[in-house]
Amino acid sequence: MNILDTRVYRWLEVATDFFLLNLMWLVACLPVVTIFPSTAAMFGVVRDWVRGKEGSLTRTFITRFRENFGQSLLVGAIWTVFGVALFLDFLVANQLPFGAEIVLKSVLVLVSFLYAFGSVYLFPVMVHYDADWKTVIKNSLLISVGRLPTTVVCVVLSAVMIGLTVVLPFLVIITGSITAYFVYKLCDRQFRKIDAAFGDA
Repeated sequence: MNILDTRVYRWLEVATDFFLLNLMWLVACLPVVTIFPSTAAMFGVVRDWVRGKEGSLTRTFITRFRENFGQSLLVGAIWTVFGVALFLDFLVANQLPFGAEIVLKSVLVLVSFLYAFGSVYLFPVMVHYDADWKTVIKNSLLISVGRLPTTVVCVVLSAVMIGLTVVLPFLVIITGSITAYFVYKLCDRQFRKIDAAFGDA
C-alpha cells in the first residue's frame, strides 16, 4: 500500500509539474511577441528534466526565458518570415501556367518539408547548444536531415498532439509541455550521440 501511495503521489507530482509548466508557457505567450521566448523557456525546463536536473520550476522557467529571450525572438522572427514567404510562394504558384505551377510547387513542397523538419529541432538545439542564431538555424536543419527517423517521429508526434488539441480544445492546458518533453527527449538521444562523436559528452 505504501508503494502504491508513493507511485500515485509521484504520478500526481509529475502531472502537476507538466500542468504548471504548460500554464506558465501559455501565460508567457499571451503578449504574442513572447511566444518564442516562452517556448524556448519551456524547452529549457524540459531539458533539465530529461537531464535529471532538479530545481524550482518557476525559477528555472524565468531563468531560461531571460537566457534565450533575445536569440529566440530573432530566430522566431526569421523563421516566421520564412514560413510566411513559403505560404505566399504557394499562392503565387497557383497563378502560374500548369507546367510552371507543378515545377514550382514541387520545389516548395520539398522546402516545406525541410522547414517542418528544421522546426522540430529549432528550440531543442537553441537550449542545448551555446551558439549564435545562424548556427542554431543551420544545425537545426542539418541535424533534422541527418537524423531523419527521429525527425519524422517528432513531426508525427507534434502533429498528433496538435490534432488532439484542435479536436479537444481543453487539452491545451497540458499538450504543450507534454509535446515539448517527448520531442526534446527524442532529440536529446541524438544530441548525446553527436556530442560523444565530437568529444563533447
